[in-house]
Amino acid sequence: SRMTNPFKPTAGATPPLLVGRNRVIEEFLESLDDGPGAPGLLELITGARGVGKTVMLTALGDSARERGWVVVDETAREGLMDRLAAEFTRQLSLTSLSLSTPLGGGSATLEHAPAPEPSWRQKARALTQWLAEHGTGLLLTIDEVHAIPREELRALSTEVQHLIREGAPIGLLMAGLPKAVEELLNDDITTFLRRAERIELGEVAIDDVCEALKSTFDTGAKALNNDLAQECANATGGYPFMIQLVGYQVW
Repeated sequence: SRMTNPFKPTAGATPPLLVGRNRVIEEFLESLDDGPGAPGLLELITGARGVGKTVMLTALGDSARERGWVVVDETAREGLMDRLAAEFTRQLSLTSLSLSTPLGGGSATLEHAPAPEPSWRQKARALTQWLAEHGTGLLLTIDEVHAIPREELRALSTEVQHLIREGAPIGLLMAGLPKAVEELLNDDITTFLRRAERIELGEVAIDDVCEALKSTFDTGAKALNNDLAQECANATGGYPFMIQLVGYQVW
């Protein structure tokens, strides 16, 4: 049977090759194991367009899911906090928790006013407490972070910071273009975000590209000899999007 082309040269598609990125993933997994407050649970991923920021966010999210964490993937645009709150409510409905009486107490009778809708923090706290009891946590991944309205980013930072201080198992991974992220951090929007680990994704070493191309072709029973693999690797310039494109065309 003919193996389908393993290369995916479309923006945001998860390619089979996270070439040269294993260290980032391994360090993130260590942070998941270390639990609340681990530095890798607050990360800002930057790099040029096509360097694989979205792919990296997806890979980190997938690795957290494999550990049983609840992962909420979002792209930065207006209404972010509301969408997150709605997702927390949905996740809570999958657990045995009831948020209708967040502070305990009996069920409301008709002559009492209905309980107010729980706040963002109450929902997030209830969800992370439940996850902590089950040995996991909540990971938020936000792509194109520079596009978030400032007040939403400020609100998100404030809420996540509170949860971290309370020892909640929560992680926040964000990705954006370097210049835009720099502007955000210089904007006095939040000192909290300046404490995030910075991961700047750059070009991949040509030797790593060469090895990855060879092994991908081998897996598909299409041998790529050393000279051709080297020529292909050189042509990519170590640029992840080009690795996909060259691989796809040569395949």
